[in-house]
Amino acid sequence: MRPLPRSLDPLPDETLTGFILRLAHRAGTTPGEITIRTGLAPQDRPGLPTRLPLGSLHHLNDKHLTAFASATHLTPCEVTGLLLAPLGERYGPLNSALTPRRTPARMIYDNPWVLTRSTRYCPPCLAGDGDAIQDNHGGAWQRLWRLPVVFLCLRHQRLLQHECPRCGTPVHSVRTANANAIARLSDDTLHPGQCRFPARPTPQHQPDAACATDLTRLDPPSTEPDTVTMTVLLQLQQQFVDLLTTGGPETAMSAGAPVPAAHYFADLRATVAMIFRTWPVAREYASTPCLATALDTEYTSRIAQAEPLLNTPGKKKTSKPYTAPPRDSLATGAVLDVASQLLRAADPHEARTRLAPLVQRLRDVDRALSTWLRRPAWISPPLRQSVMDPPSVSRPRFRTSRDSILTTQPM
Repeated sequence: MRPLPRSLDPLPDETLTGFILRLAHRAGTTPGEITIRTGLAPQDRPGLPTRLPLGSLHHLNDKHLTAFASATHLTPCEVTGLLLAPLGERYGPLNSALTPRRTPARMIYDNPWVLTRSTRYCPPCLAGDGDAIQDNHGGAWQRLWRLPVVFLCLRHQRLLQHECPRCGTPVHSVRTANANAIARLSDDTLHPGQCRFPARPTPQHQPDAACATDLTRLDPPSTEPDTVTMTVLLQLQQQFVDLLTTGGPETAMSAGAPVPAAHYFADLRATVAMIFRTWPVAREYASTPCLATALDTEYTSRIAQAEPLLNTPGKKKTSKPYTAPPRDSLATGAVLDVASQLLRAADPHEARTRLAPLVQRLRDVDRALSTWLRRPAWISPPLRQSVMDPPSVSRPRFRTSRDSILTTQPM
């Protein structure tokens, strides 16, 4: 693979797709041309590619990683730092031990706890930090924005956005049947900070135009949390970011015991599902009225998503609407606040006491989900102990014959 005439230095926490968008903009070409020149384009079709597999966000095999590094003048370590896979060391939903998948590429498919088909974003971060390169080509599309547990920008102290303010489409989503990591691969007119979704359906045989809204534009938020709520969310987000950062705390308290960071995020995932499926049982744990109200609204939407599934043939999958994190950043912060409060027990006994009402309610309304959430590969041992069914009372045994046959005494 011949090296490109010029490249870019990766920005801190930048995604592979964001790097490709910035590099294409600097070279005055299309993202599709960059994928060809760096060895990422599928080799089975001639011409410009129309698709970059979603798996490229998460993992590159040795061949693709080496070719991309050589073409872009980067080291293999720098390319690996553009991928989501390394985050799995601390983030349970990307950890193969806690989220089993057959191959690395399958890790991000049908995994709602990784944002692969869209992303959150902070407009001021996308605008860049003022240096010449970022003024021209924008700031980083950050990897952490792809994790649902990151819902707030600590630097600018604002909730992350997830939709284009003009067309209302989740940012970086693609209107195609096949999953695509970058929309409009053959478009060389868009800045990396513009919405790439088609603005509206166009007549057949006519090219569709992109929405092209400037996502760095600072529109006033339609709703803004009160000061107390924002303080709670800032503290919670700082805790999560510290746990996700290499060199940060190795453990966190979960269900009355310290667990590795990856296990803690896996426990949050399971606890969120319990909260939504049993709401409003845990409503008292919301730190502010604003957060409780946000969860009331979110729960209503979950019910609306689940009801149509009751009448579908075959496997109902009625639990699925309750297991995914919210798309909205405020609702996400609200449910993670409640989950963190439930897990922040001083000892296993207190953890079991806190979780018992949710466990009992979940067992009553959705036994299948109750069993599924308690799988050994899904949550940490302390949380599993806290949500297990209470052991049945041991019945005394006695001998009834010379054969020493043991029988159970009726109760």
